[in-house]
Amino acid sequence: MDNPVVSLLKGGKKAMNANMVYVTSAGIMTGTKTNAREKYLKIDPKCYEAFLEKFQIRNVDRISKISLAAAAMTLMKRNILDPSFNIERGKDNDYGIVFGTQFSALESIHNYDIEALEKGALAVNPGLFPNTVLNSPACQISIQCSFAGPVYTVCNGLTSSLDAIGMGYNFVKAGLSSMVLAGGVDEITELQTKMQSNDKHLGEASGFIMLESERTITENTKLAKILAYKSIALNKEQRTSMSETVSSLILDAVTSGESSIVDITSISLASAFSYHESNNVLSEICKKMNYHGNKECVKTDWMGACGILQTYKALKATNGKMETFVLLNIENGRAAAVVLRTYKWPSSKNYGGYYHEK
Repeated sequence: MDNPVVSLLKGGKKAMNANMVYVTSAGIMTGTKTNAREKYLKIDPKCYEAFLEKFQIRNVDRISKISLAAAAMTLMKRNILDPSFNIERGKDNDYGIVFGTQFSALESIHNYDIEALEKGALAVNPGLFPNTVLNSPACQISIQCSFAGPVYTVCNGLTSSLDAIGMGYNFVKAGLSSMVLAGGVDEITELQTKMQSNDKHLGEASGFIMLESERTITENTKLAKILAYKSIALNKEQRTSMSETVSSLILDAVTSGESSIVDITSISLASAFSYHESNNVLSEICKKMNYHGNKECVKTDWMGACGILQTYKALKATNGKMETFVLLNIENGRAAAVVLRTYKWPSSKNYGGYYHEK
């Protein structure tokens, strides 16, 4: 019997169209201001510490902790983890993780190198070395949550988490994984603040959604259906005609996903540009598409976690009927779009997470 990769290569488009992909759970944590003088939005330790009680977190850095907490929240809502955080170890599964981040463990790498330079290599705690690998947060989730499928870290700048969702969508659609935990995480550190190039508030966030096909859904937990995903690297010519290029990308995504322009409820844009410039770009894109519906620009720079925040907000925006959302990320060198159709958000007060938008 062919393995899934061989089947995909043989089946081509037929294999890619085999499964419809649904969002069945979501967990989000975002930063807030504790006082009016603070410039940045950071996640309060109280939001994630309670989720870490049953995990092994000795020598685990902060970005891995907030990643583990958001993953645990998402898995609990899908009943893969029970309220006491019991995880069935050693279970043979193909559950995958696609982790999007712009900076990942950059702070841990920086601190480790500085200590080695100042005190000498022999003085650095070797137990901290695993934190200096960019894919360490995703690996921590995989190991501690007993996911036995593929683990990927996507570092595409601002589009990272939206690309992670798209990549997870492709994995489930192709039948390479029955379930994929997809999303993104970034934290605020001194290095990140120095690299910020726009006028927005800087915020940190950690969030995931669970993606799966009809085959593994055992109860009525469908929050949304992913209709399409498109991503493109922008060359010099495309950057000068960005509105035309991106509008074509959206139209391609929408029409390939059982939908049309008239079905779109709202278009959400997160970009590396200023808020004013983002609004101008989005207006021009909508004009090129002849779209006159609702649109919004994300006001906070959530770094590589922008896409998962947009997804979560779309999931919660549904008013009980099916609605279609286009989620768009743009920076100078990339553009990505995800089209999803939302269903009714669960009535449980404990569903979802901690979300705040500046």
